[in-house]
Amino acid sequence: MWLRVYAHQFVFCGKGWLIMPIYLDEVPGNVDGISRPVTIRWVIFLVVIMLAGVVLTLWQWTGERRGISFWFTALGLPFCLWGILAVFRHIGYRLELNGEAGWNHECDDLEETEISRGRRFAWVLDTWVQSPAGRGTGSLSAAMASSTPLLKTAKPRAGGEPVRHARITDFDSDPQALTKAVEKAALRINKTLARLPEKLPCWLMFECDADLSVEKEAGLLQLVTEKSGRALRQIPGQGMNALDYWLDHRWDKPSALVVLTLTLRPSPQENDAEAIAAMVLCNRKSHQYPDAVRLHRPQKSSPETLTHNMAHSLRWAELSPDEIKGIWITGEAVTGRPGLNQSCEDNKLTLSLTDGIKNIDATLGYAGQASPWIAVALAADKVLEHGAQLVVVQPDPESDDIWLTSITAEEREKGVIRE
Repeated sequence: MWLRVYAHQFVFCGKGWLIMPIYLDEVPGNVDGISRPVTIRWVIFLVVIMLAGVVLTLWQWTGERRGISFWFTALGLPFCLWGILAVFRHIGYRLELNGEAGWNHECDDLEETEISRGRRFAWVLDTWVQSPAGRGTGSLSAAMASSTPLLKTAKPRAGGEPVRHARITDFDSDPQALTKAVEKAALRINKTLARLPEKLPCWLMFECDADLSVEKEAGLLQLVTEKSGRALRQIPGQGMNALDYWLDHRWDKPSALVVLTLTLRPSPQENDAEAIAAMVLCNRKSHQYPDAVRLHRPQKSSPETLTHNMAHSLRWAELSPDEIKGIWITGEAVTGRPGLNQSCEDNKLTLSLTDGIKNIDATLGYAGQASPWIAVALAADKVLEHGAQLVVVQPDPESDDIWLTSITAEEREKGVIRE
């Protein structure tokens, strides 16, 4: 029990107990090397204790040196003492063996549990992105294919010095543009959810980085709930943490996760981009979406541990290094450092590091919180045609946290939602 608590890294938050991402490396290793009693040592100890008994008896015995009392004192007591010690040593050895076996069994069982948790995944039913490239994943893919940067030097919407960034011009003059865009995303979500069973529980992960008032943000959240046509319950956490939480806590029963992220900064930084990303995920295969691809458990990492955690990410998707056909990257911690190429080489990925790695920021700009979902949308659009894709993203520019996830198209699950 305590071993499980230690390995799962439980953390208490205001909304309950939150399981952190998979940390397989923290599972304690098996214990080996419980040595059994060495027979020759115990024989030597018997000789020593018998000699000591005889010597002490001859030295301290004042009576006649014969009879049962004399010989029992000289030989019997030392032998009995040696026998008691030998029995206790053997009992201790057996207890150590049982303890070792129990510990190793618990470690092996916990490792299997962690691997099973790590291999959970979600089916990507639909993706939708509004960006400077246009609306829909197709416009994103076309922009990436053309490799023409959408970044332009312009004065930010909030004023100030010109900054090279990519912004959605629809929001420049129309005060209701954001509401209209969120309504369109919600209607797209409604259309996707309408094809799923009515009683299917639906969860919502809503992120907003648009410098809005609390009332305005709450109004957008209410709009999403109303237009989606379902009772959406907000899930704890943000970004990939929310996906990780959903895979842990809502895996036992079929459910859907709606992702909606707004990144609309009135005062952008250099190379920033604006985007609205929406996505509908399900933890079971639906016959209504036969071509849905799989979004595997995200793996949290850092620049220093990228190589090691890339191996874990491949393990969660049960992929060999040569099955990865494309990598989608975003965030300065990934694109601006040489660690990714080295991690690919260390993990023996066979794709071309020149043509196989797609730097989203160079074309579309860095969309911050929306960047993981943009990368997932682009990768999901290519996986059926090209094969398994890997996503490596840094959602927060203030943190070096890097998230890795794989997207595959192979169907292994038998569970299908039926209406």
